[in-house]
Amino acid sequence: MSHKKRIEDLLAGKKLDSPSMNLWKHFPPYDEEVDQLIKKTIQFQERFSFDFVKVTYQGLYSIQDWGSKIKWPERDSKWPDTCSKVGVVTDPSIKNAEDWEKLSVKTMHEKSWADTIAAAKGIYEHYKGKVPVVVTVFNPSTTAAKMSGDKFVTHMRENPDAVKKGLDVISDTTQLFIEELIKIGVDGIFFATQLGTYDRITEKEYDFVGTPYDKRIIDRVNEKIWFNIMHMHGNEPMFEKLSKYPLQAINWHDRLVKDYDIKTGRKICPGRLLIGGIDEFGILKNGTDAELKNHIIDAFEQSGDGNIILGPGCCVPLDVSGDRIELAKKILAGL
Repeated sequence: MSHKKRIEDLLAGKKLDSPSMNLWKHFPPYDEEVDQLIKKTIQFQERFSFDFVKVTYQGLYSIQDWGSKIKWPERDSKWPDTCSKVGVVTDPSIKNAEDWEKLSVKTMHEKSWADTIAAAKGIYEHYKGKVPVVVTVFNPSTTAAKMSGDKFVTHMRENPDAVKKGLDVISDTTQLFIEELIKIGVDGIFFATQLGTYDRITEKEYDFVGTPYDKRIIDRVNEKIWFNIMHMHGNEPMFEKLSKYPLQAINWHDRLVKDYDIKTGRKICPGRLLIGGIDEFGILKNGTDAELKNHIIDAFEQSGDGNIILGPGCCVPLDVSGDRIELAKKILAGL
């Protein structure tokens, strides 16, 4: 059975003959260059043969063309190993609340956006018709937080009108990106929000800076793209709200949050494809082989109906080896 057919069957609520898994990672320093990111993504997929390919850019791609300065990691590795660190913002483009009013919509011909689109196209063209390709897309409020050194919430509370003007610009730019992905023909987006968590803002505030912009993207991708994943990033996710978004699958830090494990997620979202169950920072990274096996069995059993792709709550840490990922796949295959 093809990878695409396996995903289609999961979305249809059918039980697979063998469980599915995807343990995606970041790929520094290869994610700084289009050709290298394409090559590394293909190398990773060819080794592990997951049921979908996640296009995992460096996490700052959506803010670069607005002028934030970034320090990239030293190349302390040799192919195909990754660096030990990722890029960090050293000088954010938004410093004061008034700066939000100075933003202008970016075209998809500017460097970072153009590179991002080229990488998605290269990866999709390689796997077209064979393996579903899912592209990471940050929602507008997440991009805003990244480009303001996390002063976004303070600015929102001090000057909501200015922040709204900035968000409108970011939303229009993100929408242009979505249109390019649709033109390419990608199979899905990995739609990530890092603000939809109660330890950062209130639900009322999210209804101001998140929900309307999220809805615009979701409505469009659901018109044209068939396998979209809602990623709820954070320690206190607005699960009841975000899980109701009409995307085909949901992913969150189920092993880290107190109230929403996979079993609970299944009760709240009957019939929805869940992605998770793997503690990427604990058992996957540091557990014994026996602990990892029990962990994987527990995750699969929590789903109740097997309608799950075992995966991390977010990206697998850079220092988790390929051999460890191989072991997890071997254990799963034996279930």
